Parts: sequence; structure tokens; C-alpha cells
Amino acid sequence: MEDEEVSPLQTLSGTQTEHSDAEPSPKEEQEAIQEEDTLVDNGATGGADVAAIATSRPESKGPRMPTLQSRAALARTPSHVMSPRQADDSEVVQHPEPESQVLITEVQPDVDVSEEESEEPASDEQSLRDFIGQITIETVETKTADEDFDTDLENEDDDEEEDKVRGYYHTVCHQLNVVPVSYFLRHINDPVITMRYHGLDPASTMAIALALKDNITVERLDLGGNWMSPEGGMAICRLLEENDYITEMGLAENKLGNAGAEYVCRMLLANGGLRKLNLMGNEFDDKAAQFFAEALENNKYLRELDLSHNRFTEIGADIIGQALGVNENLDVLDLSWNMLRHNGGAAIARGLKENVRLKVLNLSWNGLGQEGGAAVADALMVNQALTELDLTGNRLSLDTAKRMAKVLAGNDTIKILKMGDNLLTSAGAIALMTAVNSSDSCELEELDLTDVEVEYEFLRVAEDTKMKRPNFVVKHGPVMRAGNTLDDLGKPGIDPFKKKKEPVVILNEHIVVNDLRLVDILQRYDPSGAFSVTPEDFLTALEELAVPFDKEKLKEAVYRQAANQSGRIYFG
Repeated sequence: MEDEEVSPLQTLSGTQTEHSDAEPSPKEEQEAIQEEDTLVDNGATGGADVAAIATSRPESKGPRMPTLQSRAALARTPSHVMSPRQADDSEVVQHPEPESQVLITEVQPDVDVSEEESEEPASDEQSLRDFIGQITIETVETKTADEDFDTDLENEDDDEEEDKVRGYYHTVCHQLNVVPVSYFLRHINDPVITMRYHGLDPASTMAIALALKDNITVERLDLGGNWMSPEGGMAICRLLEENDYITEMGLAENKLGNAGAEYVCRMLLANGGLRKLNLMGNEFDDKAAQFFAEALENNKYLRELDLSHNRFTEIGADIIGQALGVNENLDVLDLSWNMLRHNGGAAIARGLKENVRLKVLNLSWNGLGQEGGAAVADALMVNQALTELDLTGNRLSLDTAKRMAKVLAGNDTIKILKMGDNLLTSAGAIALMTAVNSSDSCELEELDLTDVEVEYEFLRVAEDTKMKRPNFVVKHGPVMRAGNTLDDLGKPGIDPFKKKKEPVVILNEHIVVNDLRLVDILQRYDPSGAFSVTPEDFLTALEELAVPFDKEKLKEAVYRQAANQSGRIYFG
């Protein structure tokens, strides 16, 4: 029979039982006491020695409950843990102990528990290392682009540059003793700056000009309506002499006067970037015309010039007209709302005959009269470059309208003609409309006859023109029942917009104006030449004629008439 395994605790219990049977001698008791003191001094805490010490101590009278502070510091001490002295003994065989043989010893509160508290972070760190170890890293080739690089440094440089511009503007304003314009500060680097009616005096204008002297972002600058006077205009002109990046400049209504005109024209001789210049309403007169004539003759870059609402008379028009004849670069010229009169209109017309580049000319509200209007019409017989002409409000008459109608019949370049607010009469309106409708070479796209009274015949021709040219636009004044010329006296009136009138009455009024187109249309539906058509063809012909009928009443009247004429309509 094999020997049963005996645990150290059982061995220690058996030994104590054997000692308890025989009474120890005084010498043996003395040696045991010394051995116990030695174990305690050496700090033996494991195995059979711990059990021996525990059994030799007196039993506690009550349960020993650990405090809250020391509860976290409890250590589980297995009974098989060997002391340093027993670990050296190779004859001792260690066996795992069951849970019931594990002793719990209380650690004193002053014991350092940092090692135990650090066990959990250590385990978390180990888990993180294991997770990182499972990650697979692959090398992928990528192509880099400019946008992949960090641009913070570039943005910072831009901000610094912008701050320098603003700082310089603040410095200039301080030196000139003016208040900086907040709107200008916010838009100082925008491509378009519009500061109309901001109350800029000459000093404020000078500060803006100095701040934009080296600017390369602003392309359009509008400072209209600030009454900057000639001093402010001089500052802007000095700016434009050095800055060629600004292509459009607005200086309207700034009271520049003749002195300002001289600064502007001197600038135009040096500037190579400006394309559009607005100088409307600056009190220029005939003395300034000489400066502009020199600029128009020598500047090769300006494309649009607005000199409207100034004080040019026939003398100034003669000077500008001569310069216009030799200019080969200007596309748009606005001379409206001046005082050119008859001779001034004729002078501009002479320059227009020689000009080969101008596309848009505005001569409205200049009092050209019949003589000036006739001169312009004669110039258009020669000029083949102009595409838009505005003659509104120039006291033009029926004779001018007839001359212009001849121009439209042979001119194939003009696209827009404005002749509203003139005394053209309804006959003049009809003459213009008929020329557009009947000429195959006419390329007119818009005819503006605002406030010119027209009659039914004009509407009929206009409708016919729109059928041929769907994009054609015509504007006219009120519609009259009869014409307003001497030839129209005693002529029956027509109300084409009276929809409720009987269709037969309307058709009768339509024939009164000697309209033979109806017969021509009906003949297309009468191949046999019997001068008769079906009711359906008759209705179709009237629709082509664009007569304002009530369709239901017209249909009823036509079929009633056809029933009385063997089912057909006779028009012979």
C-alpha cells in the first residue's frame, strides 16, 4: 500500500500532538523558545513555520475586521509559499494547496500599496501592446500634389501682407488727419470696390489713392458721387498713372471741373490699362473738350468713355467730333444730356462718317432738331461699324423718321435704334416699321419708339415683322383710333382692342386702312382662282393676318355667311 501524501500542515499538526503526549524537559522548552524568537526576527511568513507561529499565539477573543483603509491592502498568502530558508532545501516537495488552506493575513496600514495599484495600469498597457502588435502595416505608394502640402505659412504671409496694406492706410489717414473708411478697409483687396456717395473729401480720396498705389488685386473702382473736387481727382489720376491693374474707373458726379478734366486727360496719355472711364456729371465745358480731344487722338487703350450730363455745346462738339474721326480704339461714347444742338449734332455726324471703330453712340437729349437728326441719318449711310444709336428726346420730326427708314433699308450693321420721345407722328412710326419689315438686308433687333403714338396699321406691320423675326423687339407709345397727320384728317377711326365688337365690323374697319394683304392671303387658299374659300381656310387666313377677333363670334359669323353662299366665302 502506497504511503498517503501528507501536507506540511498535517505534519505540523501531528508533530504537535506527539509533543503534547510527553512532557518536555526544561532544556527543550528553553530551546523551543529561542527557536521561535529566531523565526520571528527573521520574518518567516510562509509554509509550516507560519502555521507553527499561528498556533503558538493565543487565540483572539473576537473577530478581527480590517478597517476601510487596510481592506484594500489585504494580501492572499498561500500556505505553500516557502521561506528563503526552506526554498534552499531540495528535499521539500511543493504541492498546490486548495482554496480552504489559503491564509489571509492583514497588512499594516503603513504598507506601501503603490505596486498593487500599478498592477491594473500595467495590465492595460500590456493589452494595448498586444493590440498594436496585431495591426498589419502595409506600404502604399502615393503621388503627392501641391494641394497636399500645408499652406498655413502661405496664408500667414497673405494675412501679413494684407495687414501691411491696412496698416499703411491707417498711417496715411493719421498723417492726413482723416478718419479711415471702414468699408474700404473691409474690401481693400477685393477685385471690385464700389464706394458711391460715401462723402469722400479730397483728403480722404488722397488716402485711398495712396493705399492703392501698389495694389494688384483691384480691377474695378467706383468712387462716383463723392464731390472730391479737382484735388481729389488729381490724387486718383496720379494713382492711375502708376497702377495699370485697374481696368474700370468710375468718377461720375465728383465736381472735377475743367481742372480735373486736364488731370484726367494727362493720365489717359500715360495709362495703358484703363478700359472704361465714367466721367458723367462733372461740369466739363468747351474748355475741357480740347483736353479730351487730345486724349482721344493719342490713347490706344480706352474702350468706353462716358461724358454725359456735362456742359458741352456746339463748340465742344466740333472739337470732339474731329477727334472722333481719327480715333480707332473707342467702342462706346456717351454724349447724352449735353447742349450740342443742331450744329453740334452735325459736327458729331461728320466725325461718325470717318470713324471705323465706334460701336455704340448715345446722343439722346441734346436738342439736335431736324437738321442734326438728318446729319446723323446721312452719316449712317456711310458708316458701317455702328451697331447701336440712341437719338431719344432730340425734337426729331417725320422727315427724320423717313430718312432713317431709308437708312434701315440699306444698313446691315445697326442692331438697336432708339428714337423715342420725338415728334415722329404715327406716319413716321409706320415708315420705320415698314422699312424693317420689307428689307431683307436690315438686321435691326430692337426698335424703341417710347411715347410715340401709333395706330392700327403700325400694329399690323409689327405683327408681320415678328412672324418673320421671332426675336424682334418693338416699343411704342399709346395706340390711337386714327393717325395724327394731316393725311389722317377725316379718316375713320379703328379700335383694334375692342374685343366685344362684332367680327364683321372689325373686318370692315380692317379693310378701311386699305389692307390688301388679306386678299393676298386668301388667294393662297384659292388655287382655282374662283375667289372663294372654305370657312376653315377663311378663319386660317384671318389668324395669319393677326386681326384681333373674338374667335367664337368670328367662327359663328363665318359659318352663317357660308351657309348663305353655298357653304363657301366669296372675296372677289
